Amino acid sequence: MQESELKNWEEIRLQLNLVISDEGIISQYDGYFKLKELDWDYYREKYSNIYRMDRLLKAEGKSADDYKVAKQADTLMTFYNFNKEKVDQILVDLGYNLPDDYLSKNLDYYLARTSHGSTLSRVVHAQLADMAGDAELSWTLYSDALSSDYNDIQGGTTAEGIHAGVMSGTVMIAMSTYAGVDFRGDTLLIEPSLPKQWKRMVFQLKFKNVHYKLSISADKIHIFADADTQVKVLDTTYQIQAHQPAEINY
Repeated sequence: MQESELKNWEEIRLQLNLVISDEGIISQYDGYFKLKELDWDYYREKYSNIYRMDRLLKAEGKSADDYKVAKQADTLMTFYNFNKEKVDQILVDLGYNLPDDYLSKNLDYYLARTSHGSTLSRVVHAQLADMAGDAELSWTLYSDALSSDYNDIQGGTTAEGIHAGVMSGTVMIAMSTYAGVDFRGDTLLIEPSLPKQWKRMVFQLKFKNVHYKLSISADKIHIFADADTQVKVLDTTYQIQAHQPAEINY
């Protein structure tokens, strides 16, 4: 890619337009706020299981496209792919100034309008709830996702086969959210947020040709690596010597 093309994309990036309400809610798309609100209590009372709200509306001669209703995470997927600091910087670069609690506000807003028609929806929202500081909600959503096939929460789909995606998603949340392991930088980053229901997590991983063995508890991390390396725990970088167990308090 030529330098001129990179410059052109940079100009485009800085001129993207977002529709944001006065409360700091990021619109799913231009025109979303003009859609009709759905009477969720009415449909819960009528059908009980409202995960596939799109099908229920269609059966009544209506379209989900006319309502503020989502099958699973949509706008909030931004925070699933990028950490909040990155999203904050993107918004600042675009010239937007949102309230400090805008993530919590957006999570509450869209959760109230999401039917969770996909079991993967709970995986994504579990991470977002943890990011927003709501550990109880995160655990509730994670537990639902973890047991979704066993409890057949979709109402009959388990007999057709397991949801491999949500199974792997729950493993990913355990690693990336609760253990707090982030592979996206040059240095392995660990920011634990262990659920109070768990005493310890023990696992192994390989990052940049270094094999790690980790044990994470509520206030300590034990690390063993097969090569000299460094890891960052919260805001502090630690040097780890090969084959020398290290204990880090956080």
